[in-house]
Amino acid sequence: MKCAIVHYRVGRTDGVSLEIAKRKRMLENAGYSVFLVGGDRSLGADLIIPELEFDSPEIRCIKENAFAYFKRSDLSSDELMAEIERISDAIKSQFMEFQKEEHIDCLFVHNIFSHGRHIAAASAFAHIAEELNIPVVATHHDFYWERPDYSKVTSHAVYDYLQTFVPARLLNIDHICINSQAAVMLEKRFGVKPHVLGDIFDFGQKPWDIYNFNSDLISRLDLREDDLVVLHATRLVRRKAVELAVQFVQRLSYYRDKLVGQRLYNDKLLTADSRIVLVLSGYAEDSSREYEVELQKFIAESGIEFRYADDLVEAERTFAPVKRYALSDFYAIADMVTYTSLQEGWGNQFIEAMFARRPIVLFEYPVFISDIKAEGYNYISLGNQIAGAYPNGLVYVDRDVIDKASGQTVSMLTSDSTAQLLKQNFNIGKENHSCEKFYSLIQTIFS
Repeated sequence: MKCAIVHYRVGRTDGVSLEIAKRKRMLENAGYSVFLVGGDRSLGADLIIPELEFDSPEIRCIKENAFAYFKRSDLSSDELMAEIERISDAIKSQFMEFQKEEHIDCLFVHNIFSHGRHIAAASAFAHIAEELNIPVVATHHDFYWERPDYSKVTSHAVYDYLQTFVPARLLNIDHICINSQAAVMLEKRFGVKPHVLGDIFDFGQKPWDIYNFNSDLISRLDLREDDLVVLHATRLVRRKAVELAVQFVQRLSYYRDKLVGQRLYNDKLLTADSRIVLVLSGYAEDSSREYEVELQKFIAESGIEFRYADDLVEAERTFAPVKRYALSDFYAIADMVTYTSLQEGWGNQFIEAMFARRPIVLFEYPVFISDIKAEGYNYISLGNQIAGAYPNGLVYVDRDVIDKASGQTVSMLTSDSTAQLLKQNFNIGKENHSCEKFYSLIQTIFS
């Protein structure tokens, strides 16, 4: 069978792109021919449809006129709906031309029928699904109603559109939610009973260690072999609350003397010259530039050692035009991971840390509490409550919480039992989120 996987972007290092890459490999291993479809900021797409890019001016215009949060009203309701139809028709036309050549047998669409950032794409693929009448698997990573930005619409016309297409309900569309909370809401709102499948991972792949390819990454980041490397691998987006990672590293630095002379769980010996360095490997969206500026200022004022590494990262390793590394290479050089998101559909970087066998410090976001925590992982908690926000909107947790987490980190980094705890995390992740979960669900849907 030939299948197409569709998203606004593919081949990047955001969570959805990473999940698509995993599913592509698994489908190919199962004998499918897989084509990737995305907007013009995609990397490695087989079909680029420029109108699928959500951060283009025309798509931002639709979003900002459709949802009241953005306070934009330069289009009337009729003009807005006409623009949505124009973009939808353009997307459909280009995909159908591709279909004439490739004869796709099934579609996997990600967030197309659920997110508010690009609602015109929803009607395009609803019409495609209806016209082709082929199996469609719609995976919903985020629903528009889960985000305050998209909670209030600007007109009855937009409301009716969302009710019809976000999500689209057709007999040939199977729905997948990546967490139980979203599944409950989808059924409550639309009577759709979805499958539930969290992020999955290939636990049988080669361990993420330092090999020939990534052996120079430490020097390229201007790090020392004995530095304590704290990796933060998410994008620089406000809901990821990267500032909490900064606050944690700042506080952990006060415990540095307790680490000097100690040999860590991974056999690294920290010396008097060792630094605690926060490495940020994620990029900022165009829509997050204000947050990025505030975050950079916050980091500079914090006094911590840090490295921005987004210009060294791609979804896959590359040599040309310059050498770039995969996220796995950053986990290989990291001694621990921070994961501070306030809201996640599931949690790609969490399961990556479990596979990499790295200690993780995390803010217990709602889906972690409802869908992941009970699986029994060992981790260091920053709690589940924000204490407040600074005037610039950056958030913080109680000082006592940060201090407790820092002390626990010192213990975990230096304990003889840590390697065994990390092995337990690996095994729990493998049991609950391996590739077999995906294969089993696809067999159920296509049977």
